[in-house]
Amino acid sequence: MMRKRFSYFHYFIIIIIPLISFMVFQKDLDSTIKNRYSMINKNFQVEAKFMSHPFLEHHRIKGEIMINKTFYKYTYHPKNVETKAISNFLWQKSCNVNGQFKAVNPNFKSNLTFFIQNIEFSSCKSYSSTLIDLLHRHKAFIYKKLRQWDINSPEKAIAFITGNTAQMEKDEIEKIKDIGIYHLLAISGTHIAIIIGIVFYMCNLFKCPLLFIKMILLFLLPVYCFYTNMSPSAIRAVSMSLIILIFPKYIMKNAVDVLGGLFIVLTLINPSLIYHIGFQFSFLITFFILFSSPLLTNVSPFKSLIYITLIAQLGSFIISAIHFHQIQWIGLISNLFFVPFYSFILFPLVIILTCFIHFPFKITMLSILYNNVVFIHDKFVENFEKINSFKWYIPVLNDLQITGICIILFVNLLLLVNKHFKMFIFALVILYIFSTVIPQSKDYQLTMLNVGQGDAFLFETQKHEVLLIDTGGQFNSKQTTPNHNISKYHILPTLKRHNIKKIDYVVITHPHIDHMGELEYLIQKQPIENIIINQKSFKPEELNHLRETSQKYNVKLLDFKNKPRFLMDKAHINLLDATILNSDNLNEQSIIILIQYRKYKILLMGDATMNNESILMQKYNLYNVDVLKVGHHGSKTSTSEALLQATKPKIALISVGNNNRYGLPNKLVINKLQSLGAKILQTHTDGEVSILFRDNILLQTHTD
Repeated sequence: MMRKRFSYFHYFIIIIIPLISFMVFQKDLDSTIKNRYSMINKNFQVEAKFMSHPFLEHHRIKGEIMINKTFYKYTYHPKNVETKAISNFLWQKSCNVNGQFKAVNPNFKSNLTFFIQNIEFSSCKSYSSTLIDLLHRHKAFIYKKLRQWDINSPEKAIAFITGNTAQMEKDEIEKIKDIGIYHLLAISGTHIAIIIGIVFYMCNLFKCPLLFIKMILLFLLPVYCFYTNMSPSAIRAVSMSLIILIFPKYIMKNAVDVLGGLFIVLTLINPSLIYHIGFQFSFLITFFILFSSPLLTNVSPFKSLIYITLIAQLGSFIISAIHFHQIQWIGLISNLFFVPFYSFILFPLVIILTCFIHFPFKITMLSILYNNVVFIHDKFVENFEKINSFKWYIPVLNDLQITGICIILFVNLLLLVNKHFKMFIFALVILYIFSTVIPQSKDYQLTMLNVGQGDAFLFETQKHEVLLIDTGGQFNSKQTTPNHNISKYHILPTLKRHNIKKIDYVVITHPHIDHMGELEYLIQKQPIENIIINQKSFKPEELNHLRETSQKYNVKLLDFKNKPRFLMDKAHINLLDATILNSDNLNEQSIIILIQYRKYKILLMGDATMNNESILMQKYNLYNVDVLKVGHHGSKTSTSEALLQATKPKIALISVGNNNRYGLPNKLVINKLQSLGAKILQTHTDGEVSILFRDNILLQTHTD
């Protein structure tokens, strides 16, 4: 049999399609980023439709609004008003509001949140209902009925039905992510297949003709897609299912072609979909599974489950590596239990519960059954989390490394499909080396983390010993508990990017919330060996609480006067004492840190004042430092002329929040640094900054 030869036209298509795709998607990306930054932190007076039933979280009202035909999450903190009464009033109203768009997650692909500052209640009016409004109203009805049926965590049931996890407990979501089953909460082919199965089963009971069943599904599935707020993964699953229903014979022979065609059509309609992580996961994993169909024929259900789990892990690898810098290896084990558990028990039960909940009477046995099933689910999540001790982090990858990993992944897939299992295992080792070992930085480096109006600095050695200086932190007096967004979206992602699994030392310069607000959360989430503090600067109750927390998580708590210096590989860490014992100003209790590595000197001033600086220069022979962490975020109470003339820093680092209420950094401090010729780097303009200490200093910036 002769093979078809490639014509010049085929080569032309192979070359031109990637070029056109790049231009289309790059243009959309540039437009998205430009539009995003034109909206962030600017005041808007707009008309907003309150689409979803508001819910309360830490005395704040949250939900979904529509502004200019676009959905956004919103947060509103009423002043001196009963929040519950306000939340009930706002639902299904259109009101004039004033507020700002903010990025809770700094990643440009994440949705903006609208922080409402004021609502003109006199302008509020009910709006006419559309299909989307009716669906939101129905979701609110279901939530209300779930509570009436005594369903534990109705927010979780809503997430199972719609894929919307907004109302779930954040820690619970993190647990599900950690064990590699978060994809099961996203609307996927599994959800759609179960819905189709239930419809077929119910219709067959009444001996309905096949055409009638298909007509029902052709109406029901698009409605369900709207019900999920048109999530990209739902769009893919529903679109593919509709095509299968209409052209079943063609799909069986050309499934990969149909998937590719569907991808092209959807991205041409909305190019921004390609940057949606759920969309990427959905298509790439589906492609890997369809490509591997020869491997899945004539095998037992259990073996098929093992293969599909492994294939899905390969399909999700590069996306997880780029976006999350972590591979949830435990998913290989956890999915063997949770995929059939979700597919055959939990999802069908949720759908049955959703149907029966419309009845005017309560079916107690059904609610008890559901609560017990969810209890079993949660227990297994906890148990899998306990065994998930090894973390597989992926460092930042360059374009060449990403291309190489994609090639290795496809080779792995080919070896698996052709059942060359020994070669497949060898290729997995190559994948680990190429994705994790080779990209790992071999430099001594200092990183100024972008934690807003606070301080957090990370020092690493060639042997991956780690020193974290302060943690940043924000705590609004209106909150009952901190949300730890600084840790979730800034500190922990940076630790993953740097492949840091353990912190050797944490130094807290002084006990202000913007320097240690994230400490307790980090102790819980990240292995830490030692915490060094100035014990005399802490209140007795604060110190006792920190001691108890440290003991609970096997962390050594040390006073800096008992460990004034230590080595980290070839770097000398000196904790300098220029504190003023009787001062009521906690800034004057700051630990000052001098790091010396080879010819380089790094001086980190904490929030030390000019009074501390005078003591510092009297006690220690400081001169000519390479990097100065400017004291107190660039306040005029720090960074004296005498200190600058002695140290003559080449690089000045200022950790400061954008548009902060203190007006920092102070212009006088900036002018003094500029007059010395120091290169000034600030988190609010430069983002996260890393300084690599090689034969010469190399600067790197990272903005999400």
